[in-house]
Amino acid sequence: MHAMFRARKSQHLMRIVASFLLMLVVALPLPQAQAQTPAQASQQGAADSQEALKARIDAAYKLMMDAGRFDEGYAQLRATLLDAARSDLYEFTVESYSNAGATFLNNQILDHAEEIFAEGLKTRAMQQDVEKRGDFYLNYAMLKQAEKDYKGLVSMCATATNLYAHYHGKESQELLYANDVLATGVAAFGQIASAINIEQRNLKLAEQVTGTDDRFIWKLQNNLADMLRQMGAPTRALQYDLAVLEKRIGYYGPNHFNVLVSANNTAQDYLNLGKYDEALRHFQQDRDIAVVLKQEGNLVEQADAWLLYTRVLSGAQPFDQPTLARLQQLTTDPNYPEILAINIAHLLAAHFIAVGDPENSMSQLERAQSIAEATYGVVHPLTFAARQGLANLKAKTNPEAAAADFAALDDDMLRWNWFQVSTAGNPVVAEASRALADDMLYDYARLAKDNASVVPAFAEAVRRWPTLENEKRDLLRRLSRLIDPNDAETRYLIQTGIRLSLAYQEAASSGDSSDDPGAVQPEQVEAAYQKATARVMAKYSFSQSVVDKPLPSADTLLKPNEVLIDYFITRKWRADRESAYPLEDERLYAIVTRKDQQPSLYDLGDPRRIIPAARETRMANLRSTRSAQERGAVTLIDLNATFTGLYAGLIAPLEQSLGGADTLFVVPDGKLFSVPFPLLQDGEGAWLDDRFVVRMLTRPEALLNAGVDQGFPKTGKALLAGGLDYARGSEKGAEPLPGTRKEVDTIASILRDDDYSVEMLTGPAASERTLREDMEQATIAHLATHGAYRDEKEGGVGAVNALWQSQVVLSQSGDRQSMKRDDDDGRLYGMELMNWNLSGLDLLVLSACETARGQETFVGGLRGLPTAIDIAGAKRALLTLWPVDDAGTAAFMVGFYNHLAAGQTYPEALRQTRRDARDGKILGAQDPRVWAAFVMFEN
Repeated sequence: MHAMFRARKSQHLMRIVASFLLMLVVALPLPQAQAQTPAQASQQGAADSQEALKARIDAAYKLMMDAGRFDEGYAQLRATLLDAARSDLYEFTVESYSNAGATFLNNQILDHAEEIFAEGLKTRAMQQDVEKRGDFYLNYAMLKQAEKDYKGLVSMCATATNLYAHYHGKESQELLYANDVLATGVAAFGQIASAINIEQRNLKLAEQVTGTDDRFIWKLQNNLADMLRQMGAPTRALQYDLAVLEKRIGYYGPNHFNVLVSANNTAQDYLNLGKYDEALRHFQQDRDIAVVLKQEGNLVEQADAWLLYTRVLSGAQPFDQPTLARLQQLTTDPNYPEILAINIAHLLAAHFIAVGDPENSMSQLERAQSIAEATYGVVHPLTFAARQGLANLKAKTNPEAAAADFAALDDDMLRWNWFQVSTAGNPVVAEASRALADDMLYDYARLAKDNASVVPAFAEAVRRWPTLENEKRDLLRRLSRLIDPNDAETRYLIQTGIRLSLAYQEAASSGDSSDDPGAVQPEQVEAAYQKATARVMAKYSFSQSVVDKPLPSADTLLKPNEVLIDYFITRKWRADRESAYPLEDERLYAIVTRKDQQPSLYDLGDPRRIIPAARETRMANLRSTRSAQERGAVTLIDLNATFTGLYAGLIAPLEQSLGGADTLFVVPDGKLFSVPFPLLQDGEGAWLDDRFVVRMLTRPEALLNAGVDQGFPKTGKALLAGGLDYARGSEKGAEPLPGTRKEVDTIASILRDDDYSVEMLTGPAASERTLREDMEQATIAHLATHGAYRDEKEGGVGAVNALWQSQVVLSQSGDRQSMKRDDDDGRLYGMELMNWNLSGLDLLVLSACETARGQETFVGGLRGLPTAIDIAGAKRALLTLWPVDDAGTAAFMVGFYNHLAAGQTYPEALRQTRRDARDGKILGAQDPRVWAAFVMFEN
């Protein structure tokens, strides 16, 4: 079992590396190898022997070390390597080129190293079956990193890892080391989430192979901690650094260079967490070791510089003139770490602003940006931080320039975040990556609030950030608006491309898709995109200018009687994002757009004040009765106490922008997904539902489809499921819901009168396999059954993806909950539903409890069944926010379908059904805890 476990781990790691490389559109080549024949081997004596060539190489190195004879020695080395390349000494040739290139690399003579590697790559030996080729490519990869050639690094590492896996196996030390080089290399170029994903998997596999006390393990933990620190996760970095520090002291003793490195890293973690006493203690440990070691260089001086910076930052040392001069000197001295120089530059920038010297403040921020770009590249959190500081500084004196800076920064950070989230591999890293953008969005919102001209650009940012919209998905959306409306085949390919892209991103950001063989993989996403675009190119002759035309803005899509309210939460994080109180501030904004008008931005304040935790819990726990026939059961809570103040906090501040409107499009964010907007009441006691048709959108892009015919199709195929038998052998399963059979029978009669063909699944017939097959061919799907969502706070399973804790209960489900892909377990989880193709569904009704609920998340706003249904492609879904009464639900649904059959649009039918329930026309549904539970999300 242990060996099998390791094998699975290694396969997962190779799949992660391959997926990451595919995201870069970089191949994984395995160079063609040719076996050396006996005849070739016998010819080796015709040229210089291996011993003679080695002696010539050694002599060339010695000559290069003599004063004034470097060029002469280098010429001899090149000549000797070429002679080796002409021979049949393939292994010796590969190793000699590899060692020579690495020697120049280690001495920072990069141009000569490049000449050596480039020449070696073309030799006949590199085409042979030579094991040492792995070392050659790995050394070349490290040179590419030094040259800041990102694609070169990845390409060379990819080849090296393939060769190591081929010659040494997928659990070999050689491959583990190469993966570490790849991880640290891509981190150095700013792709930190990808690096963490690779290194975490590498570490797990290495621990299985070598055990946890191996020094290589400590190296991996050290590197992983550095990546986590760069990602803004110092708490997690500290866990690794403290452990490595203890291990290294135990192995090497207290005064060793590796212990010094760990002490410095630990001090930086504490520094980032604002725990200055601990930071000072570990920087002092760093200094004490440096004094004992007496090594060449300036290790003692570096420790002194860190100590000075920490004392000034903490306020323990005043900003007097000698201190200021010393700090300024440290930002320009190349003998000190770049990260220290960047930190000091930010400290100085803040100091100069405080003393009223914006010119010097800007100079320091420009220096921080220059150092960060030179060291880490233009797409790295440290570079972004410097650019953000400059934009904030300009905001005070030149808002127009600040707006341009924020727009450019927003675009670059969105691209970077999309890649990080798509390659993160676990929700912690994905959320940390997304959280890095929050500071920028927080400041961008403040600029927009104070400058109306900035609001349109900020509104576009708000459109893209919730689902990290990228160029490819937006291109597919633009193409879908250009093609012939009757071109069903091309439209299907475009929808498939968007659907698979969203499914992959959600799986990558919420869990590890590499562990899930049923999850969408990046190669599927790319293939779907290429197929869709190739089809459009082959069938249509759109000019580039037409294709590049941006998607229509919200104000052009709306009618004069319509309003779009796009809610968006920005956050200001503390250094420790995993503390009990991680937020320094949180702001809820509403962007309100009317026809042919610039959007208006409203600062609604702290959403925790509008929706306190207690009120959020009460909304989640609303129910209508204590009946056992309820499709879920939790505590009864007073309705008025639950929703007091929601209208005043969410709608009242926007009133000046709502005049003359009768339709509200609402895009919620985070915890606002749990708010039943039609239930909100103004100061006069009027329901929002009486003033407006309230249409809920899962994300801003849904507005692109909102103007499409909202009428109920007069013909089609309907799939209805109800009256299900939940027993599985001796397992009783969920409580029967007798009202659901009557519900679907009545709905079937309504639809058959409207020329629908109806497929009924009752009793044991509603299996997952049958349901998927029928739903993917249906126009309308209606599932009347149990549903549930549970997070960790409400009895859910800890550390389990919310999409596995969002479910619809099907036939023969019994009592077990597998939370995995299983077509025979009788439970349809959100993670499974997300991969279905529901693009043909005009309406999906989940007449079950809590199907509209989910986990608040930074990527997408919500993670639950609404997410899954949106990604699967259903045009709209009618769901419930809390547990509802069985009989009342059945009657409400029948009323809804009657209004649809009578010719009302979807929004009108739902609104009228709610009114009927309030007026006592629907038996068992008059209580708002019934009629307000139903929400329709348009996708």
